[in-house]
Amino acid sequence: MDPAGANPEAHFLDIERNTKANHPTYRRLRMQQTTFRGEPAAVWEFTFKGRVRAFRAVDLGYGRERGREYDIYLSAPDAKWDAYRPVVDHARDGFAATGS
Repeated sequence: MDPAGANPEAHFLDIERNTKANHPTYRRLRMQQTTFRGEPAAVWEFTFKGRVRAFRAVDLGYGRERGREYDIYLSAPDAKWDAYRPVVDHARDGFAATGS
């Protein structure tokens, strides 16, 4: 299933099934449909434990059906999430797709 198309959330749900099965420390914080630059999109935010520390991640997936697909993803130590979160916001706001 592609991240692009009418329901990018379905792509994340598919990935999440595998993630839950292989990472028992995974915990969903949110998953929701949205739009990004007029295209169908989904946001998936979650936590998981690495070898040494807990991490938090956010993934924005969007694109056109049968077209280019994009993911803007960031994971960072959960304890420092407030410092890292602006990085993904900056990347999202400055993202410029190239090509068609």
